[in-house]
Amino acid sequence: MANFINPASVVAQTGLGRGMVAADLGCGSGFYVLPAAQLVGGDGMVYAVDSEEPKLAATMSIANQFGYKNVRVLKEDLNKPLKDIPEGSVDLVIIGNLLHEVKDKQALLKNAYRIISNNSGILIVEWKRELTPFGPPLNKRIDQQTLEIMLMQVGFQKVKELQADGYHYAVLFRK
Repeated sequence: MANFINPASVVAQTGLGRGMVAADLGCGSGFYVLPAAQLVGGDGMVYAVDSEEPKLAATMSIANQFGYKNVRVLKEDLNKPLKDIPEGSVDLVIIGNLLHEVKDKQALLKNAYRIISNNSGILIVEWKRELTPFGPPLNKRIDQQTLEIMLMQVGFQKVKELQADGYHYAVLFRK
């Protein structure tokens, strides 16, 4: 069986570093938030954004457990413009295993585009569109080519594919 995705190794491939700002849109329980917080260090910041209060509470609790003071949780509807993140202020947006669940994918990607600074990146991790022992139903999954076209339609350019695992693919695009 393939190893399940390692968020730290995926985020490390994006070039995120000290003093930068990251935003995890649809952060869930903080799967990508913690490695991002570690990479940006005390001078940087990670916005953990989700629409569900319990998930934000879980993220905050684990960030506190690890002593990360650079995580800021925001309760937001991801289909609407993010009011608490200034335009052009983010170095890396992370969207991990979320896009297949979102009704208005273009709205979410445009939201991401708005908050990313020029030449900065967006990391998207999604389930491969193939049968796996677990994960979302096949008909909900987005194949990589379709996702890349969606990103280009919003104005992003492809940088590279990243190493993920046997169940997911990960792509890095930039504004």
